[in-house]
Amino acid sequence: MASAQGEPTMFRKRVAEIFDRSFWSAALPLIIPIALQNLLMTSFRLVDTLMVGRLGDVSIAAVGLAGWASFFVELLAFGMSSGAAVFVAQYHGANNKEGMLRTYGMMLLFMVPLGLVFTLGVGLFPAQVMQLFTDDPALIAEGVKYLQFACVSYLSLTINLAISTMLRCTEQVKIPMVTSGIAAALNAVLNYIFIFGAFGLPAVGVAGAGLATAISSLINPILMFVISYVKKTIVIAPIKKIFAVKGFFKTFWSRALSVLLNEFFWSVSILVVNMVFGRMGTDNYAALTVERTIEGLVFVFFVGLCNACNILVGKSIGAGDHAQGILYSRRFMVLTPIIGVLAGLVIVALRYPLVGMFDLSENAMHTARVLLVIFAIDAVVRYIPYVEVVGIFRAGGDTKMGLIIDLLCHYLFITPAVVLCGLVFKLPFITTYIIMLAVDDVSKLVISIPYYRTMKWIKPVAQPEPVEREEALIESGGEPTL
Repeated sequence: MASAQGEPTMFRKRVAEIFDRSFWSAALPLIIPIALQNLLMTSFRLVDTLMVGRLGDVSIAAVGLAGWASFFVELLAFGMSSGAAVFVAQYHGANNKEGMLRTYGMMLLFMVPLGLVFTLGVGLFPAQVMQLFTDDPALIAEGVKYLQFACVSYLSLTINLAISTMLRCTEQVKIPMVTSGIAAALNAVLNYIFIFGAFGLPAVGVAGAGLATAISSLINPILMFVISYVKKTIVIAPIKKIFAVKGFFKTFWSRALSVLLNEFFWSVSILVVNMVFGRMGTDNYAALTVERTIEGLVFVFFVGLCNACNILVGKSIGAGDHAQGILYSRRFMVLTPIIGVLAGLVIVALRYPLVGMFDLSENAMHTARVLLVIFAIDAVVRYIPYVEVVGIFRAGGDTKMGLIIDLLCHYLFITPAVVLCGLVFKLPFITTYIIMLAVDDVSKLVISIPYYRTMKWIKPVAQPEPVEREEALIESGGEPTL
């Protein structure tokens, strides 16, 4: 009986912690700018999709499929930056500037060549890239027009992520937000000019969206560097100190490699899933592109939440205050599903006007609205594993658990389920989509939540562990639970 009464009491205690002023005073200055920055960056795809959508289902589906090339680059770059963030956040907590700069150098050494390789590869072989996702000649032709220009953005994207990671993890979050806003506004203006023709320039359709993305994406890292120079942030330092990475390779890659592999294997799985969806009808994929574009607007809030969690937990662990890191993690764990519920309600209420912004066929519009309702229901639990892996485990220094979770869940359950449903059993598109989400959520939650409760994710990189986990748990008020 005592345990039955204890659970609601514990739950109320966890919820009450969310209203603690000290938590919000630390979290909000990070959550809001990071969320706004990601919202502005997401607007690149939103504006592209909205304006290209005026050209019809084929154009919008083609841009959606072509976007997976940049998505793959982003995932690899994010893997590197996420692994680096483990070090930067903890070094920041330990006030170790040399360690932060060496980590910055490691990011640049990896991410600049990555951007160059993908820019050249996709730029030279755009048709082959499109053929990975579809065998529809019309979709391939439109996608090639977009990729020939958009591929230029891959290099600037990787550099931008390296600089913004350094600024975020050192709590200079407003600079990336401002530069992203300028780049997003420029992208919108250039999209209108190039896609539809303005100021005497010819209308070039889908190719114009790619050209606008290429130009505006170049502006972002340039502006970020200039502002950082004026404000003398951490990214402005002697080259010798930035690339003083000798002897640091083993330490860095012992944590970062698993994150990079994590994002690589996850992205390969997602690419396979999208190859399947890309072969289930142009109108269905157009609807999926619209749904994911709107989902991206919701996701930015969880990105802000996750990055704030990563910074606060990582900084606390790096400073040796494990109890505070656990307390921060617990509060973000409770906050995540609450935001998921609120986001889902908004999506359901606004699904008609949101989908109505896009010029889709009637069938595609109906499918997009159904997908949004499914996503809204799923949002309650969907982002809990994301916050755990990226915001908590990696911040604590555990970079391997995310790799284990994704390898098990995606390659044993999620990808096989989609291939079987979509290609073998030929199930309807929406049914396949629902099965994918259900398998994804259940498999990840079953592994991630129990592991979170073990506290084994606390693995400092900046200094030896000063406090026993059991002692930290006592100081923080007991075992973190949902």
